[in-house]
Amino acid sequence: MELPKLLLMSRALEKMVRPPESEFELVRLDATRDRDGFLAANGGGIEMVLTSGTERLDAARLALLPDLKLIAAVAAGTSEIDLDVAAARGIAVTNAGDLNSADVADFAITLMFAHVRDVIGHDRYVREDRWPTARMAPGRSIAAQRVGIVGLGHIGHAIATRLAPFGAEIAWWGPRAKPDIAWPRIESLNELAEWSTVLIVAARGDDSSRGLISVDVIKALGPDGLIVNVSRGFVVDEAAMIAALKDGSLGGAALDVFEHEPIKGSDWADVPNVLMAPHVAGATQESFSAVFAGALDNLRRYVAGKPLLRRVV
Repeated sequence: MELPKLLLMSRALEKMVRPPESEFELVRLDATRDRDGFLAANGGGIEMVLTSGTERLDAARLALLPDLKLIAAVAAGTSEIDLDVAAARGIAVTNAGDLNSADVADFAITLMFAHVRDVIGHDRYVREDRWPTARMAPGRSIAAQRVGIVGLGHIGHAIATRLAPFGAEIAWWGPRAKPDIAWPRIESLNELAEWSTVLIVAARGDDSSRGLISVDVIKALGPDGLIVNVSRGFVVDEAAMIAALKDGSLGGAALDVFEHEPIKGSDWADVPNVLMAPHVAGATQESFSAVFAGALDNLRRYVAGKPLLRRVV
């Protein structure tokens, strides 16, 4: 029996998801440097692609896969996949959906708390032996914060649910109203930023959200405001944010994601009041197990003709 062809976008994905060679004919893309040339010669017959969601699957590359029927991404983000082309060609696209939403939400709140309460600064203060001679200035209460959440999907809703018991005020903005949500939706993103002391960015990372946190939004948040970003780096105008941090027109930033990753951390040495993490909000052992198993399950569902889960297109 001929096995269905599965294109693996990286060796790392193969090691993590472990699609059995007894079930799939594995085509390994990273066996060659000229990826598009490889696909031009070998793309025919490939029915499925396994991707991290960060590899390029634009119109030009998808054209090299004429028999493609399913793109299974192990992440929630699909910014590198041309969803319009996929929809037009009848190619199903699945992602991680809400499988790691809880862990991303936990990390977003961790970043917020660490910045608001200056956990890193206090640690440095003790290590540098300054405690015996002076006291640090008091911080701000979490309950005193007005937290605006940008995007109330799986992650945004989980953030609000976790944050509510701490007493902070919560509001949100998204492109569509959600009548059953307990927290108020503010009519515009600029208004939400003006209201907020903390702006947590949890919007879907795709072309529709590129540059969403603009110069105007950053200005509205103001010199006492904090941006927390667990979406995608390109959702925030990074250059504008850096400039605002340097001139004091933005109070702070706590970032798990950046416009171009991985960053060279030393390039940010002169950027004040920023707390950084290497895109790890959803990276827990438990979420990895769930996400990788979910991607493999969808590959098997496609082969068996069963309905796909967490389908984006």
